Amino acid sequence: MRTIITAALLATSLSGCIVTSGNALMDVVGLVGSAASGVKAMTPNTTQNPIVLNKDPIRDVCIEWNGSVALSDFVPGLQGELLRHGVQSRVYDAGTQALACPVTLSYVGYVKWDTKAFTEAYTPYLTYAALTLRRDGRVLGMAQYRLGSFGQDKWASPGDKLAPLIDALFPGNPIVADNLPDNQRSAFSGY
Repeated sequence: MRTIITAALLATSLSGCIVTSGNALMDVVGLVGSAASGVKAMTPNTTQNPIVLNKDPIRDVCIEWNGSVALSDFVPGLQGELLRHGVQSRVYDAGTQALACPVTLSYVGYVKWDTKAFTEAYTPYLTYAALTLRRDGRVLGMAQYRLGSFGQDKWASPGDKLAPLIDALFPGNPIVADNLPDNQRSAFSGY
């Protein structure tokens, strides 16, 4: 039984290295900790060097559409994360005036294509995103996401990747809807 547990935990953590202490309980506890660390490493990275100049709550924001981000669930994922903080959003075309919307959010995103395990179909995934929040043209905050160095969060949804950025940019807005199912997190649309 000990061999089966050890093999299973090693397979999940993919570390390939094990040191045994001779105490089965200690070995199992150590391996469970290693497996948990491996799973944690697969979650999306935190935001990188966010700059936040405003900590007041924001209730409405207009998102400037960026047609060069070729990922169909980017904006719905972004809107889902905003809604999680109680922020209503709508999308307007770049180059037009956001009418009656003093707070705007612009974004940049880079996408790559690859095949998922056990498939031959190429699928896009987000490798980089930058969000800039402005009020009447003045920058309120900026945050960036980069794909992890080992690509551990490669196939995470855009909403999951953008969540730490929205958390950083909206510190005055507590999370109000953290119980949204994953299939609804990126199902919001406003365009």
